[in-house]
Amino acid sequence: MQAVKQKVKDTASAAKAKAKEQQAKAEEKAEKATARSRAEKELAHERGKAKAAAAKMELHQEKALHREEAIEHRLHKHGHGVGGGYGGHHGGVGGLGTTAAPAAAGTTTTTTAVPPPAGPLHHYPAPAPAKHYY
Repeated sequence: MQAVKQKVKDTASAAKAKAKEQQAKAEEKAEKATARSRAEKELAHERGKAKAAAAKMELHQEKALHREEAIEHRLHKHGHGVGGGYGGHHGGVGGLGTTAAPAAAGTTTTTTAVPPPAGPLHHYPAPAPAKHYY
């Protein structure tokens, strides 16, 4: 469903950018018609190109924003966002998180990282024992 939303947003942004490009071309044409010298016509052409490029740049920025929103939605949907939700792959209850020691009155809170489980129960093998060469 999110892919469809993203595609609709991209299509709307593309239509808006296309309209801006067409407007820039029309303004360039009108400016060229009123120009008196060759230099003024070249200037009008450069302005038209700049406006069209700005519209394309805006389109790409909006598409990037749509992609970012879609990725953020996927992450929050599966509980991988800030806070982790509960029971996700790398966070939540019993996962790889941080634990805070209870703070006494007038002291600062200390945060320690919980190490990942080692051995064949996790996604990677246990580290090999160190070899001593002396």
